[in-house]
Amino acid sequence: MDDSTGHYLNAIGLVPLLTKEDEVQLSKTIEQGRHAQAEMDAGKRSPRLKAQVREADRAKERFIRANLRLVVSVAKKYPLPTGMELLDLIQEGNLGLDRAVDKFDWRKGFKFSTYATFWIRQSIGRALDQKANLIRLPGERAASLRAAVRQASGGGEELDTENAFLHRLTSPTSLNTTVGDDNSSELLDLQPDTSASPEDLMLAVDQMDTLSELLDVLDERARFALEMRFGLVDGQKHSYREIGEVLDLTSEAIRRMIGRSLDMVRDQAELLDIDAA
Repeated sequence: MDDSTGHYLNAIGLVPLLTKEDEVQLSKTIEQGRHAQAEMDAGKRSPRLKAQVREADRAKERFIRANLRLVVSVAKKYPLPTGMELLDLIQEGNLGLDRAVDKFDWRKGFKFSTYATFWIRQSIGRALDQKANLIRLPGERAASLRAAVRQASGGGEELDTENAFLHRLTSPTSLNTTVGDDNSSELLDLQPDTSASPEDLMLAVDQMDTLSELLDVLDERARFALEMRFGLVDGQKHSYREIGEVLDLTSEAIRRMIGRSLDMVRDQAELLDIDAA
């Protein structure tokens, strides 16, 4: 661990943790500030509104600072890829923490750490997919590989053949590495041009636009549940129970919500004449 990481961990270790009552009070203050900001954006001006916005900013900062250790505990579970340091993962996780504080609903009564962990993992996972690998895997496959590598590095079973191959494939290797019996060639000389064609790129963009259009028929909570279920959020499929913990609903309620959402998406696909099978 380098000095900068050590100083960071020591600094956040001095910040007091929050009680459940603290979380509720800070969330209320943040929510009040959000409403005040909306009024100001609509043209209203008053010292009261400005004070509420300032208090909300301070409350959010305290909320985040008190939970930075949670980000560290999540980030430490990920094997560090070449070229990335622990602080890099922590900073990415902090972005997820910031989003979790914004979206946390204190009325539902569940623990903030349970809700925030999902957003922290999502942020770190996306960063690893985008920055750590020279070769990009589909989101769901990348999340599965990360889980397998974490288990193996934690003393679990060795990687199976497929995951071991993908791990080697996605680990950075210098293209100047010499290969062959006489080391007369470099790896760069043997690489085929496998870059996606413009047609492939346009098709991928079109598919993402179509999917987003179909999901627009859902409200925010139903869309979130559907995306978690099918791995559209962090590349990992989640059980009804896991989704229920985040949304404070029973597994059965989540199952029914997702069933209704799928019916709505299929109806929208029919309306737009899109094959949603």
